[in-house]
Amino acid sequence: MSPDGGPARPLIEALLQRIGREDPSIHALSARMEQSALAAAERLDALAPALRGALPLAGMPVVVKDLIDTPPAACRGGLDLFSDWYPAAPAEAVRRLEAAGAVVVGVAETDNAGFGVRTAQVRHPRAPGHTVGGSSGGSAAAVAAGWVPVALGTDTGGSIRIPAACCGVVGFKPTWGRVPVEGVRTLVASLDHVGPIACDVATVRRVQQILDPDGVPARAGTPRDGNLWGQLRIGIAASRVAECDPATSAAIERAVERLAASGVRLASVDLPGDPLLDRVHETVFCHEAAQAWRAVLRDPQRLARLPPIVRDTLLAGASIAPGVYQAAMAERVRLRDTVDRLLDSVDLLLCPTIPVLAPRVDARQVRLRGRDHGFTGLLIRDTRLFNHTGHPALALPLPVADPADLRLASLQLVAAAGRDGWLLEAAEAIEALLADR
Repeated sequence: MSPDGGPARPLIEALLQRIGREDPSIHALSARMEQSALAAAERLDALAPALRGALPLAGMPVVVKDLIDTPPAACRGGLDLFSDWYPAAPAEAVRRLEAAGAVVVGVAETDNAGFGVRTAQVRHPRAPGHTVGGSSGGSAAAVAAGWVPVALGTDTGGSIRIPAACCGVVGFKPTWGRVPVEGVRTLVASLDHVGPIACDVATVRRVQQILDPDGVPARAGTPRDGNLWGQLRIGIAASRVAECDPATSAAIERAVERLAASGVRLASVDLPGDPLLDRVHETVFCHEAAQAWRAVLRDPQRLARLPPIVRDTLLAGASIAPGVYQAAMAERVRLRDTVDRLLDSVDLLLCPTIPVLAPRVDARQVRLRGRDHGFTGLLIRDTRLFNHTGHPALALPLPVADPADLRLASLQLVAAAGRDGWLLEAAEAIEALLADR
């Protein structure tokens, strides 16, 4: 409904008409949900004002990634193999949003089953020709297009934060296990997260309070008590920032300068990275994906219908010996312990979300500081670590110096496990500081 408590149906109807005009060129949605959205709006309008006012998301339009069960739409997860999957019940995360009064207006495009970071079928609404990222690319594009204030995505190696960075919006990966994954198609069970992509941090926090009411109370308290800037300690992954493209490095450095000028205490930290993280990520991702998809692996006809990126990943995972996987999991514990130790000495970690501005959507490789890098490997470079460690992480957009460049840079803020509400409070304050010119 409108801020003054007006009816929801006219607003939802106008939004659906706008999406109908604009989505044929953007292709962010795999399904528009006109009938169910209008019916939900009518039910809201029929409520007594007191009941409607008690719904924290009353009338808020949302979009949901195609990997997440969202009836009555077909939820094929970007695969023709599942084109006839019509879930009987919504995923728990969707149910919570709808119970709070949110109105689902569409299902968003994704990479094939989440196996990618490009979502090539979606046109960037702000910088055509450049990638929207993935695999929650349709969700991020719907927010960047201004259709909805928030969309649900999933994140297994960065698939919320990467498209948020590419589209210039905010993306939040909660602490692992905080938001239920029931009704979400499994990709890698120990890495999968559900979370919001939104227009700003306040909207992320508002939605996250519904997805995880115990982890994100109405106010976490800490950042707004006393002098935040004099108390806050942030560990800067300076070497990671220096390894970004010049526009991204400069944008993050300007943000760090603003934080320092505000009294934030800064320290340099070293995050664990390649080649250990390469080995752990590849082993865990492929092995667990093969386990989740073993029924398809056993069916040659269904396996043949999968795109090469999915089929090859599953076959590679099926060949990984249990001992190799167990060793990778032990190494992952050490990665988590390293990040935990860093967060014992600082309140937040700050690093890039992705090391480049959104690349061309058709790029096979991305040039960075004189070297060619694989598209996927480069974009997940700074996000995948926190899927393995489970820490909450937020992507925050930053302006670049060139006003002619339609893309934005993005920094990533990370907090200790379970401090989701505190991270969102601090991120909202940092967002406001950086916006105050």
